[in-house]
Amino acid sequence: FLSLKKMRKSWVEMNMEAEERAKSSPVASMPSLDHLSRADYEHVYEPSDDTFLFLDALSYEYDKSRPGWRESRRGDATIQNINRTLEVGCGTGAITIHFIKLWQSLSVINAVGSPKRPPLFHHVTDINPHAINVTKRTAAANGIICIEGSLEHQEQCDATNSVLQTWQCDLASALLNDLSKQIDVIFFNPPYVCTPNEEVRGCGIEASWAGGVDGRLVLDRALPQIAQLLAFPHGVAYFISIDENKPHEIAQQMNDMYGIVVEPLMRRKCKNEYLTLQKMSYKIIE
Repeated sequence: FLSLKKMRKSWVEMNMEAEERAKSSPVASMPSLDHLSRADYEHVYEPSDDTFLFLDALSYEYDKSRPGWRESRRGDATIQNINRTLEVGCGTGAITIHFIKLWQSLSVINAVGSPKRPPLFHHVTDINPHAINVTKRTAAANGIICIEGSLEHQEQCDATNSVLQTWQCDLASALLNDLSKQIDVIFFNPPYVCTPNEEVRGCGIEASWAGGVDGRLVLDRALPQIAQLLAFPHGVAYFISIDENKPHEIAQQMNDMYGIVVEPLMRRKCKNEYLTLQKMSYKIIE
């Protein structure tokens, strides 16, 4: 949870804190992508500065081995309570695979005397069929079990495993009916580049970057889906933005419509723009 008192901080101040957080955080390790070739990246977004920022932020939030890490840093449910995650627009699958590796490294898994828990399901979606194929290969290359989209297949999974489940669909549309308020952690690296709205079309690699006017055309469609899927009251979601996306307006909208707080977690200047990893969580009233 995040308090309304913290919401009253100026957006500029929160951005400055996010920049300092990024500067002081170690660089996260990228999952193995050695199985991919230049030909793959002609169809799927190649990990870049926004991906690296995303991985660093997730390590800041969830890497228990880092000096000074504490579980209360997340400000919401404990890691043991995470049962489902979702990555919207998975691309290579690097973000979800990184999170799986962080989760698997935690002592809560197979800890002596700990109660048996169900497998952790990581749902990934993409409208691009090449991205779904590449993500499956990334999972295999990193030793992660991957199954097809039907929820019925989940009963077949070993309870000790972390399972990746792929869905080819627009945003999270395939999950809205069955998993409302059931996703504990959501990741979204949206197409945020400001372009004419006409460029936001198709299901190929162009879908990974063209964001329309203010870079918000796809993001604005995704926000209500994130709000519908995010588990209450402990769920958290993360997404990348640039300043041209007007993230302060997104924060106001999510607060007013859904009672969800949005604030900068990590921020870094890359080339001629600032990338910010925004964190969403339910607010509390003090």
